[in-house]
Amino acid sequence: MLKRITAALALTALATFAQAQDGHVFKLDQVAWQPAGLKGAEMAVLWGDEAKGTAVWAFRLQPGVAIPPHLHTKDYWGFAIQGQWAHIDEHGHTVVTGQDAYVRIRANELHADRCVGPQACINIIQFGGARDIVFPEAPKKAP
Repeated sequence: MLKRITAALALTALATFAQAQDGHVFKLDQVAWQPAGLKGAEMAVLWGDEAKGTAVWAFRLQPGVAIPPHLHTKDYWGFAIQGQWAHIDEHGHTVVTGQDAYVRIRANELHADRCVGPQACINIIQFGGARDIVFPEAPKKAP
């Protein structure tokens, strides 16, 4: 497990070095934040190519914003760089993280997220392929 974590961090550092070797420094308040389809949620490609599935993403949630239960069809690794992020697993177990945490979410693992606050939450995420999000259909009520 430690080898996987070390490898993931090394990959992130290498990618950062490759992007910054021309001497540019990038700040998160200068990235091209785009709406993520939910009020108070934004995302941005930090580096890599979205079309090739090599993008590394920043996700920002405003305090109090929650992403309902969802899954992704690819594994992803992520780490918190700002705020208090709540991760909720499929059983409703909640873990609130700060900047001392990283996560691996496996493909098709149902989970939800919420920004506890008091400041906006930002996570850096790398998917094992193209980024996607699937919201399971709500059970249909009997007529």
